[in-house]
Parts: sequence; C-alpha cells; structure tokens
Amino acid sequence: MNKVFHTRFSRIAMLILMLVLFNSTGTVNALAQDNAAPGNANPTKVFFNDCGHNLADRFLNYWRTHSGPQTLGCPISEEFSMNGINFQYFSKARLEYHPENAGKIWEYSLGLIGSEIYDSMSPDEKANPAYTTIAAFPSNKDRTYYSETGHSLSFGFKEYWNNNEGLFNFGLPISEEYPYTEEGKSYSAQDFERARLIYSKPTGTLLANIGQLAAKTNKIETAGLSQEAGVPSYSPALWERWVEVNLSQQRVYFHEGDLVVRTNLVTTGKPGHATPTGTFYIQSRVYNERMRGGSIGSEDYYDLSNVLHTQYFTSEGHALHYAWWRSQFGVTGSHGCVNMDYDTSLFAWNFVGLGSRIFIHY
Repeated sequence: MNKVFHTRFSRIAMLILMLVLFNSTGTVNALAQDNAAPGNANPTKVFFNDCGHNLADRFLNYWRTHSGPQTLGCPISEEFSMNGINFQYFSKARLEYHPENAGKIWEYSLGLIGSEIYDSMSPDEKANPAYTTIAAFPSNKDRTYYSETGHSLSFGFKEYWNNNEGLFNFGLPISEEYPYTEEGKSYSAQDFERARLIYSKPTGTLLANIGQLAAKTNKIETAGLSQEAGVPSYSPALWERWVEVNLSQQRVYFHEGDLVVRTNLVTTGKPGHATPTGTFYIQSRVYNERMRGGSIGSEDYYDLSNVLHTQYFTSEGHALHYAWWRSQFGVTGSHGCVNMDYDTSLFAWNFVGLGSRIFIHY
C-alpha cells in the first residue's frame, strides 16, 4: 500500500532495517539467506528421523502440496505396491496412488482406514453408542444426516469437513461424536470412512493418529529403518519458500523450491496505485497492524485497524496482508498491497518470514 503510515515502524527504524537487510551491492544479506534452501535443494527423497521412514517422488510431492503435516503426518511405512496400486502409511492416514485414474480426481486418495478399523473392532468396541445408527432427520445449516451411513455431522466437525473437501479427503461419517483420549489428552472425536477427526479448545480440529492402528489391522510392517547415505533428513528448509504474485491473473502462488504448494486469488493495486513489479524481500512483519493513508476527506483516504498478517516487502509500505473489508478477490482495488482472504494471509504468515523472496510480475 503506497504511502502507508503505520504505527509500529518509524522512517528511521525502516531505514535501519533496510541497511541490515541489504549490503552496498543491493544483495540480500544473511538474514534473507536464512530462508534459502541449502546445497541439496529440491531433493526427490527425504528421510523422517522421528518415524524412521522415507518419502519420495510423487508421494513426496503430494505430501508437500496437500498440507502433509496436518492431513497425513509422518510416514510410518515405506511405499509399496499391491494389485497395481501404490500405498504408503502415515501417522494419520494411508495414501494411495491409482494409475487407472491418472489425470482424474481419484488418482491420489486417502485409504478407507476408518472403515477398516471399524470392521476389525470387537463386538464390545462396536457396542459404543457412538457407532449406533441414528434416526433420520431433516438436515439444516448446523446438522446434516447421511442416509448412506445412518450418521450425522454437526457444528464444528461439519464446518471443518465442508472447508476441507470432506467427502474426498475424509469420507462420510461412520459414527457420532464421542469422548476420546490420544497421547494423554482429551478430545471430542468422530470417525469417518478415511480418517478420525478430533477436537479440543486448545488445538481446534485435527486428524487423529490412527495410522499405526490401521497398519496393525492390515499387518503392515512399520519398524523404522536406517537412514540411507545421501538422503537428507526432512526439513522445510530443504526447499526455498517464496511467493509469486501474478498481476495479470490476480493470483498468488506459494512455492517450495520448484513446486507450487498453494495458490489463491488476491487483490492488488488499482490504477494510480499499482503494485510494483520485480523481486523483493520481506523486510518487516506486524501481526495486527493499523494502516492509514491519503488526505482526510479525499477519495483515497483510508484508516484501517486490525489488518492481520502484514508482511512489508518495500520501504514505501507495500505488503502482503489480510483484507477483512473485501468480499471478492481476483480483481484490482488496493492501494498497492497484495490483499488476501484470511486463510491465505494466515498461510502466508506461517509459510514465509523475514528475508523471504517475493516475485511480482504481469
């Protein structure tokens, strides 16, 4: 946003920060290099020390582009083939590759481990009232009934399911909610065909770690392996995390090395307040900012509070940030900043940091 006057950084502080970030030749110094990948950038195979297993090639790419830590977790087996399908077990799910569906939505999918675990339960376990089908009822905005399984989906789990392609990723509910304990912590849980969702106030909604139980049910070997020579240990720092903004498309692309891991629509500068093009680096970050600019009474005046996830990439005040006042993205309209919806701005805040590269072009 051009000519932004913000409350956290004075012009002197910004100048000092610029001198720290850039040396006399204009190159980024060590602060920015903290976000650059090391010499073995873009590996195609990595080893997870905590779980003792490898993740490679197409399954590694899927893991990186589908929020792997949240939706799959750590690999607890190696990749293997059976009946023409490739499988790999993770702490939260089983990933499958179906070559017969190449180029279609079901080319990759999460296995039906929720259903498999239920089928393997003892009669006493199945006697849990949560697994008893319930009477049908008219669905409403808060609760939905699924006649296919005889179970419902309500409130927080329903919202999470809807916001995360629930039918594709998790499948239909096969239980009602029930109390659940994992690693000594108490949750509310609900089972689905492909996953178990858990919720507590401190954590929000997560996927439960039922991969080991599914592997045991299907007699899959999960013993840890020794790390192979030349295979790096997994770390997000293996790949440079950087941001591309395409002004012609009004779209942001988040890159890990040469792989796009997420893309969303944004709103950039309107005529007279163009977003600058070129390569920039994040200079400062303010979690909750107040932005003011223009002359009071003029068409261009603004005074905006609670601008979350603000990451400045020029000394004139251009930034990536949440724009709570916008209901539509994909069109120009800002004073030069890159405006994002809440989920995208939060992802950007966690994905990049000081010194990260921002590449903006038409």
